[in-house]
Amino acid sequence: KLAMLPKKTRGNSVQVAMTFHLGDEKSLNNRVTAGDLAAQMLMRGTKKRTRQQIQDEFDKLKARAFVAGSSSQAVVGIETTRENLPAVVDLVAEILREPAFDANEFEQLRQEQLAAIEQQRSEPTSIGGTEFQRIMSNYPKGDVRYVSTPDEDIAEVKAAKLEDIKKFYDDFYGASKAEITVVGSFDDKQ
Repeated sequence: KLAMLPKKTRGNSVQVAMTFHLGDEKSLNNRVTAGDLAAQMLMRGTKKRTRQQIQDEFDKLKARAFVAGSSSQAVVGIETTRENLPAVVDLVAEILREPAFDANEFEQLRQEQLAAIEQQRSEPTSIGGTEFQRIMSNYPKGDVRYVSTPDEDIAEVKAAKLEDIKKFYDDFYGASKAEITVVGSFDDKQ
């Protein structure tokens, strides 16, 4: 689904939001960690550019953009100017279509994830939030809606393999179920 609202804006700015839905509760069963890590790997390099080159290109285009997500969806946010929108959309398409899935980037992401989980482990707000979610969401382990404990998260991240991440991407990424909104100063025909 596509919604466009062309209008005059200060500085000819334009904002784009995209959501790509991935799989369903059955097909995502026992693949949550692979899906989460796959989404996080997208901004870490393409087959043509490194993570730094991607960031440098966004800076050159005066764009703020991100590609993120989880096992059930990929989300894109773009804020740029009218004249730079086509180039920014091309770069985001490259990020979504041609991820590098570099082994060094994967290992760095894994270490960052483990450190973040360890930090949240002793944070009272995080502990309380997790316990509340576990009470409210009574799904079996492996279900995409299951709320895991920090110990389970650590075990899953440690066990994750780059091949599983690539397979998740190959199995689920695409634009067959997506919503895209574009608001601001842009050429709707372009």
